[in-house]
Amino acid sequence: MLLVLIIFLGLLAFGMPVAFSIGISGVTYFLTTPDIPFSIVVQRVVASTQSFTLLAIPLFIFAGNLMNNTGITKKLIRLSDVLTGHMYGNLAQISVVLSTLMGGVSGSATADAAMETRILGPEMLRKGYSRGYSAAINGLSALITATIPPSMGLIIYGSVGEVSVGRLFAAGIVPGFLMMAALMLAVSISARKRGYLPAKAKPASLKEIFIAFKESFWALIFPVILIVGYVSVFLHLPKPVPLPQFMPFLSARLYIKNSHGSHLCGL
Repeated sequence: MLLVLIIFLGLLAFGMPVAFSIGISGVTYFLTTPDIPFSIVVQRVVASTQSFTLLAIPLFIFAGNLMNNTGITKKLIRLSDVLTGHMYGNLAQISVVLSTLMGGVSGSATADAAMETRILGPEMLRKGYSRGYSAAINGLSALITATIPPSMGLIIYGSVGEVSVGRLFAAGIVPGFLMMAALMLAVSISARKRGYLPAKAKPASLKEIFIAFKESFWALIFPVILIVGYVSVFLHLPKPVPLPQFMPFLSARLYIKNSHGSHLCGL
């Protein structure tokens, strides 16, 4: 075991990715322990690819790419802007609301933080937001994405702990919205102190909200379809796994006029 630890730490010191460091050091253990058949290494590697539950993770990442290429992300940003344009720290509030909306589709906090930092970060800096404040709000708001179903963390926990994924999804709704409300309140207080003024003088009209909601309807309705499907007798794992990939295609087909096949072929 000492040799395995030395190899693991040595590989990390040389800058090798953690996954490869763990794999190589693990293989070293089996090579130096003749009592354990080496075929177990292959069996464990193959067994980890046979989990239909974990298959949802790469598919959710694929769904996030589809959202960006079909324009759903822009529609969600517009909806967030319409809802929070009159609030202090408008762009920071957009980040919080967008993370809540994205949580119902992508399920990845890391992907959400990277996307918001790339899209909202430059605009926040241009409007006078400090770099630290921008990074903090985009990073913290991404935690909502990890709570609102479907969440990759909940899928992994349900798979490893043999817990109902549908019940985990249902249990993440209320905490996710409570996190959104608390973070929006914190943003409002901090934005007032820092002088981050609203982008609009008054709240958006009901007509503007309805139009923005209509454009984002299929992205917003997806979590409801997924949760109802998981807890009902009609859909069971792994059958609902491809649903998040189907919804962006359907949204692009029905509502997004600026989507073209060339964008999707690039995926």
